[in-house]
Amino acid sequence: MDRFTVEVISQTSNPQQVIYAAMHQDYAEGFVTHEREQWPSEERCGAIIINHLLKGGRGHYGPLEHPQIVLNIGWFPHSTMQQIRTHRVGVSFDVQCLAGDTEVTFVKASGELRKIQIAELHDLWTNGEKAIRERKIRGRNGEPPGQYRRDCKKRLKAMRLRLLNEATSHFETGHIRDIMCSGLQPIYRMTFEDGRTLDCTTNHRLLTTEGWQTMRKAIGLETAPDGEVLAMTRQCRVISNGIVAAGKGIYRDKTWLARHIELGLSTKEIANLAECSETAVRDWAKRLGLELNQRDTRFQEGQKPWNYNPNALYRDKQWLEKQLQQGLPVDQIAQAADCSIEAIKKWVYQYGLSLNKRPTPFQKGEPPWNKGKPGYQLNLSPESLKKRRENAACYTKRGPESNFWKGGTSDQRELIGAWTRQNAPQVHEKFNYICQRCGCRGGELQAYHLVPVFADKSLAYEFENLVSLCKSCHENIHHNHLEIEFAENFQPITKPTDWQPKPKPLGRKLRAHPLKVIGVEYLGFQMTYDLEVEGPWHNFVANGLVVHNSFRYTGKRILDVVEGKRDVEDVFYLRPVGSYSDRQGKKYDYTADQRQQDLEWCLEASRRYQQRIEAGFAEEHARGLIPFDIRQHWVMSANVRSLMHLLDLRWKGDAQLEAQKLCEAIWPHFQAWVPAIATWYEDSRLKKARLAP
Repeated sequence: MDRFTVEVISQTSNPQQVIYAAMHQDYAEGFVTHEREQWPSEERCGAIIINHLLKGGRGHYGPLEHPQIVLNIGWFPHSTMQQIRTHRVGVSFDVQCLAGDTEVTFVKASGELRKIQIAELHDLWTNGEKAIRERKIRGRNGEPPGQYRRDCKKRLKAMRLRLLNEATSHFETGHIRDIMCSGLQPIYRMTFEDGRTLDCTTNHRLLTTEGWQTMRKAIGLETAPDGEVLAMTRQCRVISNGIVAAGKGIYRDKTWLARHIELGLSTKEIANLAECSETAVRDWAKRLGLELNQRDTRFQEGQKPWNYNPNALYRDKQWLEKQLQQGLPVDQIAQAADCSIEAIKKWVYQYGLSLNKRPTPFQKGEPPWNKGKPGYQLNLSPESLKKRRENAACYTKRGPESNFWKGGTSDQRELIGAWTRQNAPQVHEKFNYICQRCGCRGGELQAYHLVPVFADKSLAYEFENLVSLCKSCHENIHHNHLEIEFAENFQPITKPTDWQPKPKPLGRKLRAHPLKVIGVEYLGFQMTYDLEVEGPWHNFVANGLVVHNSFRYTGKRILDVVEGKRDVEDVFYLRPVGSYSDRQGKKYDYTADQRQQDLEWCLEASRRYQQRIEAGFAEEHARGLIPFDIRQHWVMSANVRSLMHLLDLRWKGDAQLEAQKLCEAIWPHFQAWVPAIATWYEDSRLKKARLAP
């Protein structure tokens, strides 16, 4: 049907023998690899798998997960890729992938960085927190009792992911939309001029000085059939995270830094030579795997601190033992020796002695530490707070009617103060949080009686008699007895005459800079992962380098449609004319006229896309205007078990038409790869809507 294509990129050779070896090891005493010459043939292994694993229904199907097949799928609509991705259960998409130990950078609210390996992120995203919890009863959503890991996907989505604003070249933050495991893929390690590395697949997109490019194209990678590197034919610089160092940044040179460390120079002396900070030297020494000399002290060799005293009382072991035997705590011993607590601790530990534990306050009859301290506060919305106050005014018993009435122990002054504080938030909102004396907006505001209570007690509980004052103005009026003068000259201030100064930024914005690739090596097959990022900038920082997130496709094909270089149906997918029905039994006809109208709509959407690109829109933004089912090529990897699961889910009679066609195109490759298992599957499970093992 249509242009749909599925081809094999690579597959585990002798897959049925691999499954047999995994089965056999479960029961064998020896190392099954040592018996390789005695293994049955591939055909015989297939029969053993059917008879002793699949037909038996034992439920132990782990051996089926060892062989892997990698398929190149083309011309299918984007919705099919998303649907297969949703139900893949082990099927993975190698649009672009990173090795599991790649560190992803997050930014805390304080500005501090946090780096988490992408494999760990995927584990948290998929399985929840690392802590194992015990559920003794059925959960609120019907979860059965037993051990579980609490879901933390919402928390991970809220974390601030570092990414690059490609318009300003400054680093900002975004959020994760999804984390994918992409299965086993061939991984290559790129080494950069500053010593850092990045492990990724050849088709992972990197931001270079020449724009977004796949790793293979960026460095001109040439490989042998077995994956080994033959040559790197292009010079490439990849955009990295950080600010270009002042001057030549010679402290980044591993050879230069190692030579000066060997000469015995201290961190400060190296920093002075390189005209940079000591922090920069320490950072790059750590990155380059070098160990600095331990000479970072203000005292030269032979020089003693100003307070050094070899005859100090706290150095006397007998004296210390005597004080400890008397039961004195460390602070009292320090006071008796006229020294710091740290000095006492140091010499007590030096002599192998133990400090006395200070008795708790309760042993002395003192009150608990938290007596009289307020408890928690409710973080209510303004609407909830208003409703709470209305309910309190309506239903709460006060005065002698209250259950807590103690005969009126509070004097009138305390009651007025409590009422004033209770109404202070509404007062500040009324005056737009502006001090009614100095005109400054914000800060520490207090509610103030315009007509003082001592002047007219009848206005003590009048809300209209309250105004907002900052703390300094409030104190100034009272200390200088200016109450009457302020009341007589009062005029409401509705606009601030002064604003609080804008907080200074913590530092200049982090700017990107390029790093040269100096080498590449093949690491073999590894488990791979990738992120999908929300927002206009679909990139993130991995090992300090700017890489693209997954599931991106170029917009050049769409422009080719407008220019007449491609047919509309080469880029967009529309179902063929015919009669269709959905799972609810609703039937409808898709006519030739309707299909032609949809083709014209796709062409018009392409023109709109071109207009937005020419207006300077980002590709990600403009792409949101085109029909969803743009044709998509992708790479999919699966094992025997997950591939059968996919066929069960998507080759049913009521499955989406395009998904059925995908399974139909995959099936011949599955038959050729594991013929015995395919025969058993066809006889017992094919299109029967049963979940595969």
